[in-house]
Amino acid sequence: MSEKISAPLEVWGKGSEVASLDDGSDRPGWSESEEKALLRKCVYLFDNTIQAQTNTCRSRLDFFLMPLLIAGLFVLQLDRSDISNALSDTITEDLHITSDDVNFGSQLSLIGIVIAEIPANIILQKLGASVWLTFQMLVWGLVALTQSWCTNIHSFYATRFLLGLFEGGYIPGAQYTLALFYTRKELARRTSIFYFGNYGATAIGSLLAAGVVQMAGLKGLSGWQWLFILEGTLTLLVFVFFVAFLPASPSKTAPLHRRWDFFSERERLILCARVVADDESKATDKARMSLKSIVQALLDYGLWVHMILNIVSLAPKGGLQLYGPTIIKSLGFSTVDANLLNSVSSVLVIILSYLIAFGSDKTHLRGPWCVVAFIWSIAFSGALFGIADDGKKWVLYAIFTLLAGGNALAQGLNDAWVSINATNPTNRSMGLALAVIGSNIGGIAGQQLFRSSDAPRYTQSFLAILLLYVSSIIVTLLLISLYWRANKRTERRATGESVVIIRKIFDL
Repeated sequence: MSEKISAPLEVWGKGSEVASLDDGSDRPGWSESEEKALLRKCVYLFDNTIQAQTNTCRSRLDFFLMPLLIAGLFVLQLDRSDISNALSDTITEDLHITSDDVNFGSQLSLIGIVIAEIPANIILQKLGASVWLTFQMLVWGLVALTQSWCTNIHSFYATRFLLGLFEGGYIPGAQYTLALFYTRKELARRTSIFYFGNYGATAIGSLLAAGVVQMAGLKGLSGWQWLFILEGTLTLLVFVFFVAFLPASPSKTAPLHRRWDFFSERERLILCARVVADDESKATDKARMSLKSIVQALLDYGLWVHMILNIVSLAPKGGLQLYGPTIIKSLGFSTVDANLLNSVSSVLVIILSYLIAFGSDKTHLRGPWCVVAFIWSIAFSGALFGIADDGKKWVLYAIFTLLAGGNALAQGLNDAWVSINATNPTNRSMGLALAVIGSNIGGIAGQQLFRSSDAPRYTQSFLAILLLYVSSIIVTLLLISLYWRANKRTERRATGESVVIIRKIFDL
């Protein structure tokens, strides 16, 4: 483990035309400008073929792979959170259930996600990321669609659990895919951008639902039924794009249908060589997981500390997302205004998370930037805890929005931290799964932060949030310490090996 691991020796000589390997063989190298050109690769579709590097559409690899994975996370979050929007319609009356039953159905979905994370990542390594992620999306899209046909509590519970079960594993699987294509110095920012799908769905989900539920009565269906139909259909549309465009890996860039490929042989060589030169563990697309390798990964206590960090740091997110509109309404705003004002913090999260990730990639540091994010949240949760009861509503709203806007800033950083420091594909896959499990456990726990007995100021709730972020700093410092010690051990081993080599050379 290392908080800032030194890159492996670059044996495939970037910056030269030919690089000699230890075995005396040669491989074609590549220039800095050629690598940048590849990341800005031009592609367009014409007569069912891909014509590359023309004078038409020019787009980065970032605008090819990233939008697909972000769109997947966007529809996942829509399908996961649409139940709260359905609750504002007539779903309880139509299914003869209570709001408590709806809340339990939401909990079942989260439980399904937690159960599925590790098994889903094992399957991903067997089938390949593109195959498994695409299959997942097909199944959860169909489940999301069939929710509109629920008629009683039993079918409602079944569909919510199955939805979570097949959504589980998408987030770590998508991040594993990112790690295959991007180097360590590029990964934090891409992971942060990946989470834009989550924040974007949170920001516009309620606005989208507000319009869809107005379709109540059309074709004899309720508003909540149309909501499930349209969002399920949107998921299946993204599934079609996955089939059409999602590459399997840098060495196998053709999508699932295999009828065309976006990259030439030389470009695939560059895509592979640049990530392998940065991290030798990425030399294989799929990990050959055995029971022994899985157990060894799960015995890596550093991965569990990353999971604990997500539990502690994302518990506030669970409460603030669920009760955000209620808290804003308690300040003196109307229900409609409260829902609209609550979306501002989601936009702020996108901006701040990108800036934090940009700084992390530039400095090649993860832990210190996590601490910066937590200090932001401590400042504003402390302000809400200590501010006078007669504070003006717009001042209180501004402070609350700044708190919620800094919410979960370290989530992408922590996930990238796991991926960057994984010593092999099994550890990377299991570590990402544990991190996402931690996120969901934190989300479940966070829903208990805001109690009616603490309304309307929620003083004790904001104190709890402050203490959670202080605890997050402590866990982060523990991780930094663990990685620092691991680096020291690595340096001592390297020094010892060098001494042995010198002795052999001089026959000492």
